[in-house]
Amino acid sequence: MDEILRRLDALEHRLSVLETGVTRSSAVAPREQNLPPPPPVYRAESPGSGVMDTARARIADVAGHTGSHPKDIESYIGRWMLGVVGIIAIIFGASFFLKYAFDNNIIGETGRVMLGVFGGLGFIVLGEILRPRLEKYSFILSGGGLALLYLSIYAAYAFYPQTFGLSQTGAFAFMSAVTAFGVILSVWANAMPLASLAAFGGFLTPFLIGSTHPNDMGFFSYIALLNLGILAVAFSKNWRALTLLGFLGTMINFAAWFGTQYHPEKLFFTIYALVTFYAIYVCTSVVANLSTKEASNEGDLFILSINPAWFFGWLYFLLKPDYEYSLGFIAAALGAVYIFFAYLASTIHREDSKFALFLGAIAVLFLTIAVPLQLHQNAITIAWAMEAAILFVLGFVVRNEWMRKFALMVFVLAGMRLFALDSGSGDLAQFMLVFNKRFFTYLMVIIGAAIMGYAATAEHALLTVRERGIGAFLWGAANVLLLIVITLEIYTFYDARIYVLTETYARAAERNTPADQRGEPYAYNLQYQAELQAQNSSQYRSLSNQRNAAISVFWTLYAILFISLGMAWRNTSVRWSALALFGVTIAKVFLYDLASLRTPYRIVSFMVLGFILLGASYLYFQYEKKLKYERELPQ
Repeated sequence: MDEILRRLDALEHRLSVLETGVTRSSAVAPREQNLPPPPPVYRAESPGSGVMDTARARIADVAGHTGSHPKDIESYIGRWMLGVVGIIAIIFGASFFLKYAFDNNIIGETGRVMLGVFGGLGFIVLGEILRPRLEKYSFILSGGGLALLYLSIYAAYAFYPQTFGLSQTGAFAFMSAVTAFGVILSVWANAMPLASLAAFGGFLTPFLIGSTHPNDMGFFSYIALLNLGILAVAFSKNWRALTLLGFLGTMINFAAWFGTQYHPEKLFFTIYALVTFYAIYVCTSVVANLSTKEASNEGDLFILSINPAWFFGWLYFLLKPDYEYSLGFIAAALGAVYIFFAYLASTIHREDSKFALFLGAIAVLFLTIAVPLQLHQNAITIAWAMEAAILFVLGFVVRNEWMRKFALMVFVLAGMRLFALDSGSGDLAQFMLVFNKRFFTYLMVIIGAAIMGYAATAEHALLTVRERGIGAFLWGAANVLLLIVITLEIYTFYDARIYVLTETYARAAERNTPADQRGEPYAYNLQYQAELQAQNSSQYRSLSNQRNAAISVFWTLYAILFISLGMAWRNTSVRWSALALFGVTIAKVFLYDLASLRTPYRIVSFMVLGFILLGASYLYFQYEKKLKYERELPQ
């Protein structure tokens, strides 16, 4: 760098000499009246000032840039780590000195505690004196002073009760005063570290004081007031990390109280305490977001998500043994509350889409788990399907893409449960075509899919690029479910008649069996013999043939219906689904019906299929030009 500056000085000197020579020659030259005016002469402000200043600034900038990162680390270590470790070292050193003094009776019990109190106050005063010049360093001193005050009060209460006579209530009051003083000092000094330390000390106070004389109302009132104070400071100073500290402290204190003081007779008191803390934090989260209009960060969303999980988890644990019936209603009520909050967030503070998304997701979660908690069997599937439809429509109302996606997830969940648990035929002896629980469940899921499909079609302009295929998927799902449920109804209708036939043979076999051979050891054998006789009967074969032929005919009619609708609606997807069903039907008729059906039913299956296939082919020939024109239209 010195070499560069030396060369720049030499260049500057040469430039100055040249400029001086030009100036002198122009002064002695004779004036020519007819000559054009000379071009303007460059005038240096001062010898070499421009070159030197630019060079020095550039070199300093490069040097500063290349060394910024190490200096930042060095500054952090020097200012913070050394200071904090220094305070800790002083506390340890003071502890060793006090222990030595205590062991040798150099300082009495009163002097020991007062030494800690005056030491803490001295650190705080020194921190305030240094704050105008060394603000962050003063925070370390003041924080150490607060810690000494907490420890001194704890020592007076726990170690020297006979000397000071400090009761549990008195120690609690002194520690609360230190907490309040620390919060006020943090606001005065605009120091969030002091507020965090004061809040930590406030939550630590119940652990330090102990519980020789438990006072549940006093304990929870103290925690609630401490939370309100912390949240007031966090809201006014925009210290979001303080909110997280308050919530974690509340969780830990509640769990500690539950582990040591809870009894079943305190159930409703415990629930009131949970509701209080939950309401404090959910209202604070929503009000703070809507009033400040600031974007939520990870800490805000963490509290927004973990607060209802913590609250409902404790309620589930407390209420399940004796009040399980209420859990579904509680979950549904919480879902309604979060839907209301999501609506407020999406209308008042639209810029923060993440906050409204999290509220909507929590609402969907609570509404989804409310169904199996409160309902049973098919009612769960029906409720999920209706919930999906409602949430999907609400997703268009509030213009929230994620709410619509959550609704689709709930619908898929309902469909999985429908196939896994709700597609059974039930009691064949009591079966009624169409008027049965399975058909009604399928019908409600189909209606839910149709509502969602209609909404997606009607509000197509609001769909995002990622949602463009939702409408076709939902209408296709409704179509497939309708095909499945009618097929199941046809199958079960004939199965029920076969069951009646089998029972007739079983009763006949029982009548023809001696009384001493009708008991338990022989019952299975009698039933097995009856089923064999029924399967070998002409009635059984006739019913089985009718069932298979009816399914083939229905599939064929269903396919031609959708071919016609696809032509009328000019919908390629509908026509392709019909062609796929034709393919399945053709495979069934030629591979299965041909081998298993008796001749009369085989004739019916083939003739119906053949004529309808000819009809479908005719439709394609008839509307060939329209279909060609439709294919040529831009998509």
